[in-house]
Amino acid sequence: MGSTDRPFLSIEEVADLLGVNYQLIYRLVRSGELPAARLGRVYRVDRRDLDAYLSRAKQSGPAGVCAACGVTYRSAAMLTEACMTCGAAICADCWTRLGVRNCAAHPPGETPPAQE
Repeated sequence: MGSTDRPFLSIEEVADLLGVNYQLIYRLVRSGELPAARLGRVYRVDRRDLDAYLSRAKQSGPAGVCAACGVTYRSAAMLTEACMTCGAAICADCWTRLGVRNCAAHPPGETPPAQE
């Protein structure tokens, strides 16, 4: 029986099966979008929950576009931050890894518009 035939998969196995980085699967599990059981320090994803998640992902349109890098995300959990000037959505990758705090339309150092 292959590892993907088992009813429960590790985060790494799910990532390998989908061809994505395991950190993406970890974020989906931690946000609750992809249900998983935590056994000690290890998560296990029920194959039926993975299939249901993939079915939902195919049915729904994109959640949004990062205003900094322009990447379209299907998961709203990836668009957790906002431009410091206008409030446009910025992806977790730009915000956390790259330190981007403004959208492409508002370069760093630009003064926010005055409030009336």
